Amino acid sequence: MMNKVDQKRPRKIKPTIESLEDRNLLTVWPVQAIQSSGTQALLGPIREMARRHDLAPLGSGDHRDGNDRHVGVHGTLKSSHAAKGTIRVASADGRHRSSRASYDIAIPLSYVRSPGNPSVPINGFVPPSNATVPATIPNGGAYQHIGGVPYVYAIGQTEITAGQYVTFLNKVDPQGDNPVQPFTGIRLWSNAFSPVTNPFSGEINLVTNAAPGTHYQLAAPYWAGKPLVNGNLLHFAYFANSLYNGSTVAVDNHRGKSPLGFRVHLQTRYVNLSTNISTGIYNLQDSSYPLFQRLDTSGYVIPSENEWIKAAYYSPRATGNGTNYYYYPTVSNSPPTSLQTGSTTPTVDSLGNVIRSNLAPGVAYSNYNQTVNWQPPYDPNPLTNSGNVVNVGGDHTPSPWLTYDQGGNVVEYTDTAAVPVAGTANPRDLPAFVKVHGGIANAATYQLWLTATGTSDPYGQQLGQTDTQGGARFGYVPDAHVHKFIPGSRRVSSSALAKPQTSAALVYRLDNLNTLDTFYTTDLTKAISLASDPSTYAFLGASFRQPVGAGATPVYGVLNTTTRTHFYTTDPNEATKVSTNPGFASEGIVFRALPPNVGSTDFRRFYNAQTGDYAYSAANADIQFFTSRGYQFNGYAWSVD
Repeated sequence: MMNKVDQKRPRKIKPTIESLEDRNLLTVWPVQAIQSSGTQALLGPIREMARRHDLAPLGSGDHRDGNDRHVGVHGTLKSSHAAKGTIRVASADGRHRSSRASYDIAIPLSYVRSPGNPSVPINGFVPPSNATVPATIPNGGAYQHIGGVPYVYAIGQTEITAGQYVTFLNKVDPQGDNPVQPFTGIRLWSNAFSPVTNPFSGEINLVTNAAPGTHYQLAAPYWAGKPLVNGNLLHFAYFANSLYNGSTVAVDNHRGKSPLGFRVHLQTRYVNLSTNISTGIYNLQDSSYPLFQRLDTSGYVIPSENEWIKAAYYSPRATGNGTNYYYYPTVSNSPPTSLQTGSTTPTVDSLGNVIRSNLAPGVAYSNYNQTVNWQPPYDPNPLTNSGNVVNVGGDHTPSPWLTYDQGGNVVEYTDTAAVPVAGTANPRDLPAFVKVHGGIANAATYQLWLTATGTSDPYGQQLGQTDTQGGARFGYVPDAHVHKFIPGSRRVSSSALAKPQTSAALVYRLDNLNTLDTFYTTDLTKAISLASDPSTYAFLGASFRQPVGAGATPVYGVLNTTTRTHFYTTDPNEATKVSTNPGFASEGIVFRALPPNVGSTDFRRFYNAQTGDYAYSAANADIQFFTSRGYQFNGYAWSVD
C-alpha cells in the first residue's frame, strides 16, 4: 500500500514567459554551429580555461542563465541555493544557518513579445510618412530594414541612472583606485563625471579618502534618478558584464497595460553584481574579438538596434499609417509635446524633476527641443539654452511596450555594429562604430523619428553629442528552454551598495601650480571657479568627507596675504598666534576633520623654511614631490576615516 509520501502528486511547473517561445540570437557562433564536431573541438581549450575559473563555457552542455547558476540544456536545475533566495552558511559551531541573499541593483524590465515580427524598410533620416515608410527606393547606405526580432526579450523600462552607476563603481572598485582598463584604455570614472570639472552635468564625485565601497558618491541627491551622461558604450558594456556574471537573487513579475490596450509582462530583476567585468556577455579584453559581439544567447545585454527599435516603435496592432511601426516612440505618428522649464506652467522644476501635476492628461511628452533648461545650484556659470536631462520615466509617456524616454533625454547606445560614417572623426581607427538612437534633450524633432538611425564611435563623439549626452538601457534575453526558480523580492534584502551614497560636506583639494599651495575648501562653487583656470590650479579631487559627531574637530585656516598660501591647524591657539603676524589673515574654521593620529588616514604637513609656505597631503606620492622642492615633513595636521 502506498504511503502518503508516495501518494503525493508531483508539483506542476508553470512555464514562465522565458520558456514559452524560441528565439535564434546570432552570437559569436550560431546556436546550431555550437553542436557541430568542429566547433566542439574549438571549444575544448575554452572549456579547460573555464574549468580553472569555475565557469561553464558556451556549448558545454550547461548554459549560463545570467543568474550565476548553471542549468542543464533540458531545464534541470543544477544548484538550488541561489534560486531559493537563501544561502546556507556555516557558523562558528559548525551548524548551517540560512542567510538572506542580498542584491545591489534592481532593474525594471518590459518583455517585448510578437516574436518574428516583420521589419520595416526605411531610408535613414528621411521624414517618416506614408510616402517614405516603408521605403520602396533604396537610398544608398541609408537604406536598411529595422525592427524585426525573432525572439521574446526584455528591455529596460528606463535608461541606466547615475545612481545605478555609482552602485556599480563602488562594487567593482571598492578602493576607488579607478585604474585604466586593459585593452579598451578607459577608466570607469572620468573627470567628465565630476561636478567640479563639469558643473553642468557632472553627476558623480570620486572621493580620494573614504571607506571601502564609498569612494564614488552622487554629486547631489537629485542626480540619483537621472540618466548617466558623459559615459560611452564601454562604460555600459562593463556594467552589463557585471550584471551577466552576477547573481539574480530575486524576480518580481506583474502585468502592465499598454496604451494600445494589450497586457505587457513587466519584471523587476534584483542582481548581486559581479566584480568580473572584463568579459561576460562582451569580451572587453581581446583585440581580436569583434567589439560588442554577444558571447551568449541569453543574459543581460545592451539592446541591439532591432531590439531597441521594436520596443520603441513597433505595435502588434494597426498604427494608422499602414505599417506596424509608429513614427515616434510615444505611440504616435505626430511629435510629442516637449517638456519645459521656462513657462507660466512649467512641466520641469529647477532641479530637473518633472512636475507631474502640470502634465496635461492624454498628452504625450518628451524631453527634447532645448526646452528643459536647468543647472545645479552650485554651477557658477551662466545658464544657457543647451537642454538638460530629467528623471528617467518622468515624462509618463510610454511606448507600446511600456518603456520610457526612448525619444529625447539622452541618445542611447546599442550593441549593433555599423560602418563608420565617411568623414566622421575616428581617432582610434576603429573598424566599426555602433548604432545609436533616441535623440537628446536639445535634439530637434527629427532625432525622434523612426528613421533616425544614428551611428557613433563607441568611445563617444562630438557629432550627435554622444560624448556628453550618450546613455543606454539594459536588456535581458531569457533562455527559452529553461525554467527558472527565482524567489520574489520579499525574500531578499538590499546590500549596503544598493542605495548610492550622496556627497555631503565634502572637502575639495586644488593645488596652485605657481605657489604649490594646497588649497582645501568645502565650497563647491569656489572649487568650480578655481578649477576653471587650469593654468593656475590643478583640481586633485574630492579629498574627504567631513566627520560629524563628538569626534569632529575644527580645522582653522590662515592665509598668507603675500604669497597667497594657506596654513591649516586643529589648534585654535596656534591659529590665533599665526594670524596675528603681519601679512597673515585668519579665515576661521574652514572645515572639520579628526585630530592627528585618530583617523585611519593622516594628512602630513610640509614646511618650506626658505619661503615660509606650508603644504598638506595624505598621498604618499606627495612626500617625494614636496621634499624634492625644498619642503620638510613637519608632523601631522589632521586625520580622516
